[in-house]
Amino acid sequence: MIGAIVLGPKRSGDPFFPEDLDLLMTLANQAGIAIKNARLYFQVVLANEHLQNIVATINSGVVAVDARGEITMFNPTAEELTGISGEAAHGRHAATLPPPLGTTLVDTLGDGVARTHPDVDVSDGTTTRPIMCTTSPLRDPSRSILGAVAVFSDLTPLKELEVERRRAERLAFLEAIAAAIAHEVKNPLVTFKTFVQLIPRRRDDARFLDDFSRVVGREIERMERLVTRLRSLSRPGQRPLQPVDVREPIAQAIEFMQPSFDEKSVRVHADLGQTELVVDGDSGDLEALFLNLLINAHQATPPDGVVVVRLARQDGHATVEVSDSGPGIAPDVLDRVFDPFFTTKQRGSGLGLAICAGIAAAHRARIRAGNVPGGGARFTLEFPLAASVPASAA
Repeated sequence: MIGAIVLGPKRSGDPFFPEDLDLLMTLANQAGIAIKNARLYFQVVLANEHLQNIVATINSGVVAVDARGEITMFNPTAEELTGISGEAAHGRHAATLPPPLGTTLVDTLGDGVARTHPDVDVSDGTTTRPIMCTTSPLRDPSRSILGAVAVFSDLTPLKELEVERRRAERLAFLEAIAAAIAHEVKNPLVTFKTFVQLIPRRRDDARFLDDFSRVVGREIERMERLVTRLRSLSRPGQRPLQPVDVREPIAQAIEFMQPSFDEKSVRVHADLGQTELVVDGDSGDLEALFLNLLINAHQATPPDGVVVVRLARQDGHATVEVSDSGPGIAPDVLDRVFDPFFTTKQRGSGLGLAICAGIAAAHRARIRAGNVPGGGARFTLEFPLAASVPASAA
């Protein structure tokens, strides 16, 4: 109940006839509808003011257009990012807005498909900023398009934070590299220094000179291997990529390692399939990648163990798995195995898996480390298939 109508007697003294009562009831109903509409209108006004306040204060640009493509909403952040005032923008067609904002709005209005551009540039006439833009159609209950809305945010602060984060990561990485190289080089240098200090007193000792030649030669070779692996780590995959059947470098790496596996009585089970899987790559780099993984598997697998190499096609990728029957990788170091100079081996350099990660990245491949449920480590590589490979090649 929203009100009441009170009637007194007619001045003429006549009674109220049914027609009078019908008229009064109609007037009462119309008055009730008018009061309800007034209340609803007041609520709409309040909601609209609330919405305008929200849109005006958020840090994202908001642009709305009607079914004809004319701008009906243009908040202050949109003014700042586009260099267009709200007064000038109101009533203009969306196509006049800076690309890709205007073109994306027009496209969404035309086909009713929401769109997202995660990183595009928009200019206000003097400054170009990276933005993330999302457009969505506005529909009525019958699903007809009433307009479209675009929400876009300035990514400049995030880009700056990303630059700072990468700079900090590079500095931390360089510190780790410097410390690891210093450690690796210090040991042979200590050996050299010790022998040099003894030379004046033992230059006539034939056995000493023989030990000197042998140890110094061995340490120099060790330093040369370190430099060679560092060079591989710093410049992986600089050669042009060509279509390569990924089975070939895998088979070559297995063939190279087969004598070492036989000597240790380790069985190698290779399931490479009968169909070629072509990726864009460098055969030499890929062989080095698989060779490093097989060396790791050889070192981790005990005598009479098994190493399994599987190749399969999955979702447009060539997936390679190399697993062993060793102790596996401790869960607390799984996320560090690809870090340069990180190793759990007593005499390891910690560069083999880092080189693998670098070669994989140069081939746009994803490499993961994990454990086999029954025991042992598993390394998985996912290479995107070459574009020329037909879908029926599986």
